[in-house]
Amino acid sequence: MPSVPATTAVLYSESEVPDSLFDDGSLDVTDLTAQTTRALAEILPPVDPALLTEKPRFAYFPWRKSLVKIPGPLSFRRLRLDRNRHKLTAADLDAAAKLRIGVVGLSVGHAIALTLTLEGLAGELRLADFDDLELTNMNRIPATLLDIETNKAVVASRRLSEIDPYLTTSVFSDGITAENIDEFLDGLDLVVEECDSFDVKVLVRHRCRELGIPVLMETSDGGTLDVERFDLEPDRPLFHGLAGDLRIEDLVGLDRAHLTPLAVKVLEPARVTAPMAASAIELGHSVTAWPQLAGDVLLGGATVAAAVRRLVQGRPLPSGRVRFDRDAWLDGLTDPLDRAHDNAGTADESTDQLPVEEMSDLELITYAASRAPSAGNQQPWQIIADDDSVTIVLDRSRTSTLDIEHRASAVAVGAALHNARVAAASRGVLDDLEVVADDRTVLGRVRLKGLGAGVHAPEYERELRTLLARGTRRGPGNGSPLDDDDLIRLADVADTEITRLVPLTDRMRITTFASIADRSDRVRFLTPELHREMFAELTADPADGAGIDIASLDLPPAMAGMLDVLRRADVMSLLDEWGGGAALGADAAARVTSASGILLLVQRGRTPADYLRAGLVVEQLWAAAEQLGYAVHPVTPAFLYALDDATARSLSSNHGDVLAGLRREMDELCPVADDEAVTIVLRVSRSASPTVRSRRLPG
Repeated sequence: MPSVPATTAVLYSESEVPDSLFDDGSLDVTDLTAQTTRALAEILPPVDPALLTEKPRFAYFPWRKSLVKIPGPLSFRRLRLDRNRHKLTAADLDAAAKLRIGVVGLSVGHAIALTLTLEGLAGELRLADFDDLELTNMNRIPATLLDIETNKAVVASRRLSEIDPYLTTSVFSDGITAENIDEFLDGLDLVVEECDSFDVKVLVRHRCRELGIPVLMETSDGGTLDVERFDLEPDRPLFHGLAGDLRIEDLVGLDRAHLTPLAVKVLEPARVTAPMAASAIELGHSVTAWPQLAGDVLLGGATVAAAVRRLVQGRPLPSGRVRFDRDAWLDGLTDPLDRAHDNAGTADESTDQLPVEEMSDLELITYAASRAPSAGNQQPWQIIADDDSVTIVLDRSRTSTLDIEHRASAVAVGAALHNARVAAASRGVLDDLEVVADDRTVLGRVRLKGLGAGVHAPEYERELRTLLARGTRRGPGNGSPLDDDDLIRLADVADTEITRLVPLTDRMRITTFASIADRSDRVRFLTPELHREMFAELTADPADGAGIDIASLDLPPAMAGMLDVLRRADVMSLLDEWGGGAALGADAAARVTSASGILLLVQRGRTPADYLRAGLVVEQLWAAAEQLGYAVHPVTPAFLYALDDATARSLSSNHGDVLAGLRREMDELCPVADDEAVTIVLRVSRSASPTVRSRRLPG
């Protein structure tokens, strides 16, 4: 290989730097290690302590007469490529560091080699170009006037070395010839071919096919990228067969007039841009060379780098052609503001068709039942009314993975039954209450008497108004403690024959529950099925009768702005792959920490009927807390309705063990007997957030 001086930095240990360099008064000496040492100590996650003690090096750049003290190779790489995370993992970068890539043609090739270096996508780059830099090249090559009349490959190599002195580069300043091609290709994993000479294009592909080396080519016209996987397809025709069965010997002695039509044929004449097609006709007449724009060339660097990333990540990269036509993309511009206006709507503040006073007895009872709370606002019931009764039947179709054996749904039916009971009592038509719950049926029934002739009961009317005004207030609290008298009042409501209250009021226990809620929410985000169901519950469409109104979430601005990111399954999959997502449960933890108290309602019994009867108490407890001036927000952990570790584990294919562990932590925080279960967890807070009325399905 021809020896070309001063193309890469010379590296020295501290003890190896020649005295003559320090004695050279014209040499510019720079020490970067103070700054890089600080940066290395601050990086997240913390680096291996060995990196902090790695010996620095000196990089000597003869063409700049500069000597720079830099971190050792491992520290340097860790710092320089830190911002690649999480787009390239440490394993990806380790694989890339082993890649040996040859770049033929250093006009477009300069931008490609530069991008590969910046992203850390190669451990060795071989650069081949016979041409010197000219002023006419500087509409697209990122060089300077000081580089003119220097070989293009040398210019590129120097620039890459100034970015990463540890990168191995070598220069073939005679370009690629039949005599040196084997030396150039020896040991390469990939070739990027970007030369102008069509016969060299054919020579490179012919030899790469024989050696099983894949070839990439980016054409700066319409962003065309070609991938030829000769490593996978040893018999694949050159240029996808677009120019026929090309042989090197057939091209010997052909002039531009004969080679240009072959080049155009490879580019598919019907698909090249109009300016490029016209230029093919004008070559040698009004233009001396193929036209190229810097933007197209830089896009080519990004495109080839994206293809190389797929290789190092083991993702599919088959042979073929793709176009990244920026003009075509810009023709498809859409205005996000227009889409936002199209999707805009206001939340339905009320589903009342009539004032309560004007409703008939049955209308009032069914309406009151429909206003009960339910997990995810799924309203898992059917309400059937006749002259003798109002029956609330559990609808098994409105459920979710976390609604294990429809336990959460049974609680919602119980809450609806309580509302119906109070409404009937307020009109003086309540006769009796009935609960039916077996393997096939779960329902609550309010039996009625004297419809239309009952005597209104003011005490129940007041309770009914409280129930109908009830809502979820999810905003943060001010952290003020739960008043002792209030706690006694709430315990009186919850302590019945079937339920009891376990309050968490001291900061330590609230903080412990916040940690459980944090990790539980993270699992919901990172488990594909739970993540899908969680976002399926949310709605911003005023026509939706079910689901949780996004406006009611009272999200902090940072999280609200990220909602469309958080709903993406592919993003959650990457976070899970990286072992990340620590921030996903932070909002839940912050809301719990802001609470005045956490109320756990514990029921006796674990049958569907037990959950339904406990639901009656849930509604009373919720209303009592609101009457005392507290905001109420259910913060039910994902595992709550799993009564054993095996069931908790089954809720998440990838984080089941975490849920099982959290269930055990919850048992330690709130021990329950073998015949008991937690019905619901309510966060009570003093909060200024508004009450948002949940939407309701018709009927």
